[in-house]
Amino acid sequence: MQIQAYAIKSHQEDISFNTKLINFCTESPTESSMSYARHLFDAMSEPDIVIFNSIARGYSRSTNPREVLNLFVEILEDDLLPDNYTFPSLLKACAVEKALEEGKQLHCLSMKLGVDDNVYVCPTLINMYTECEDVDAARCVFDRIVEPCVVCYNAMITGYARRNRPNEALSLFREMQGKNLKPNEITLLSVLSSCALLGSLDLGKWIHEYAKKHGFCKYVKVNTALIDMFAKCGSLDDAVSLFDKMRHKDTQAWSAMIVAYANHGQADNSMLMFERMRSENVQPDEITFLGLLNACSHTGLVEEGRKYFSQMVNEFKIVPSIKHYGSMVDLLGRAGHLEDAYRFIDKLPISPTPMLWRILLSACSSHNNLKLAEKVSERIFELDDSHGGDYVILSNLYARNKKWEEVNSLRKVMKDRKAVKVPGCSSIEVNNVVHEFFSGDGVKSATTKLHRALDEMVKELKLAGYVPDTSMVVHADMSDQEKEITLRYHSEKLAIAFGLLNTPAGTTIRVVKNLRVCRDCHNAAKLISLIFGRKVVLRDVQSLLVILPSVFSASSSSEDFDFFYFVQQWPGSYCDTQKKCCYPTTGKPAADFGIHGLWPNYKDGTYPSNCDETKPFDKSTISDLLTSMKKSWPTLACPSGSGEAFWEHEWEKHGTCSESVIDQHEYFQTALNLKQKTNLLGALTKAGINPDGKSYSLESIRDSIKESIGFTPWVECNRDGSGNSQLYQVYLCVDRSGSGLIECPVFPHGKCGAEIEFPSF
Repeated sequence: MQIQAYAIKSHQEDISFNTKLINFCTESPTESSMSYARHLFDAMSEPDIVIFNSIARGYSRSTNPREVLNLFVEILEDDLLPDNYTFPSLLKACAVEKALEEGKQLHCLSMKLGVDDNVYVCPTLINMYTECEDVDAARCVFDRIVEPCVVCYNAMITGYARRNRPNEALSLFREMQGKNLKPNEITLLSVLSSCALLGSLDLGKWIHEYAKKHGFCKYVKVNTALIDMFAKCGSLDDAVSLFDKMRHKDTQAWSAMIVAYANHGQADNSMLMFERMRSENVQPDEITFLGLLNACSHTGLVEEGRKYFSQMVNEFKIVPSIKHYGSMVDLLGRAGHLEDAYRFIDKLPISPTPMLWRILLSACSSHNNLKLAEKVSERIFELDDSHGGDYVILSNLYARNKKWEEVNSLRKVMKDRKAVKVPGCSSIEVNNVVHEFFSGDGVKSATTKLHRALDEMVKELKLAGYVPDTSMVVHADMSDQEKEITLRYHSEKLAIAFGLLNTPAGTTIRVVKNLRVCRDCHNAAKLISLIFGRKVVLRDVQSLLVILPSVFSASSSSEDFDFFYFVQQWPGSYCDTQKKCCYPTTGKPAADFGIHGLWPNYKDGTYPSNCDETKPFDKSTISDLLTSMKKSWPTLACPSGSGEAFWEHEWEKHGTCSESVIDQHEYFQTALNLKQKTNLLGALTKAGINPDGKSYSLESIRDSIKESIGFTPWVECNRDGSGNSQLYQVYLCVDRSGSGLIECPVFPHGKCGAEIEFPSF
């Protein structure tokens, strides 16, 4: 401004000088610089199209891009004719503002002026349509290009990737390769994004090799996209390895790793990564905190999540986006703080979107809180009554609570409003080809090879303890058999079965679903991994589930379980803190199964992090129970005579992990109460199954126990020297309060053959 004032005083001001001033102001536009540039432009007696193009470029990158459209109308009235350089800025402004109608008018004008096929105009036309969510119109523009260049391909591939149509993006990428057009770093970013959406690890690895060969790994953004792709495809080790090899790591790279650990349920590593990031003086951004909040959400760390949200706002002055608010609602909802989540949304400084309420509605469903779900649904329908999934969640809640009139009424409302539920679709990549399956495929047909294979797979699952969770199907007029068939042909199971059929042993099965993975498919996948010895990676709209064949579950953020196993052991021995045998069973008859106490399960089968190993066993708190145990189960009283050594071992191994729920006396009293309810040896001998060293079918053992106690047991076996299965332990599931048995939401690891030897002493 001082330079301009001097130019005016010295009479050196002319059009060329003002043009350079305007260019300077629009190079890095701010509100004040654009206001100054506009003042200069309006003061010109005869501005030309070149100067307008400079103004337009500045507005398109400013906080008020729509202003350029108003100015464009003015210059048209002054008979200024736009050129090739005018339309890109105008179309970019339309893309930012989602101004589809104005964009269409500009498209028409560009056709009239014969510049719609210009190398600068075409990519911005494609981008405008995709950003305005009209991808098909963008493809029409692309298809009219006689010889599309790399920039045009990039615009279309990026549009497909951003609009969640990765198959089309990858198809265009292959077409581009067929024309010998060399991709650049922009191409790779969009293709890697598509690989991440599809879980297409093989193609992602090929892209990685291509990037290394052609020098693209020098770009931090490419490495960051690779980290994101590896993590979302379930290959966390590859993501960590690539991150560790990066010489320069910016905020986005650190954030990508924090998000990667969060998606794999490793909250501790996410938080550790954040501390490392801070120690290296790298400034966190909104994505960093989004990853931290998701990590806390998936592992139930409510207070830590609150701390990070407060730190983001107060320390780093980051204005929360709708995604941050959504993560907080998810955090509170998963942890069961439903009323807190409702108040959180209600007090937001912005108007809540339907998505925020939908996150809470999903939590209400998980916790079976019908009253709050009705209240939340009202808020959703006030904003958007066209989303079929909202009606389905509420309808299922009504059905679970036997409110069939409300179910029918809601379905009628859904039909009247023409709300459509998005069908469940799962995809799997086999031999570089992505195959898609829809829920319900095969319900009325069992003639194909895939359907027969799926039927056989379910039979094997049942032998291993799988019980279809028909509570997931809430149609009152369906029989249990019909409900089971509906569950069987969920898209996740179809995709997994296809993977088992068409990939060699040892290959990881990677499935991506467009909706949330249901609880039944989640549990079935765990058993599939164990039975077939395959690593299974399931990803849905909310989380990533990685299941390893050798363990119960490596990472499970899709479902959070919290309950106890009650284990009865045959035969067995217990060891105290000095590793001495509490009672030898070899060569001596047992009065009953050995009681193995309560075994806490938190989310993934491991012990929770809050186990207080320093809390001592206090026999004085359970002196009354010691007497009862010695009298009722003498095998458990050896060798101390009172059973003290046995209980000390139980508290050391399991009880210390349960103290936040059950104190010492209640813990042992609960175990004894459950023992009295479950006379497993009696149930087996009544069914003709005796500890005589003979073999019995796994199915008959399981069925006889279920008939006696009403709940499905999980049977675990040892292997003798000949490889035969020997009955070892029987697991039953108990609710987290320890008050009674429940149907197991998941089972621990361990596998028995179809025939099991019931060893004698």
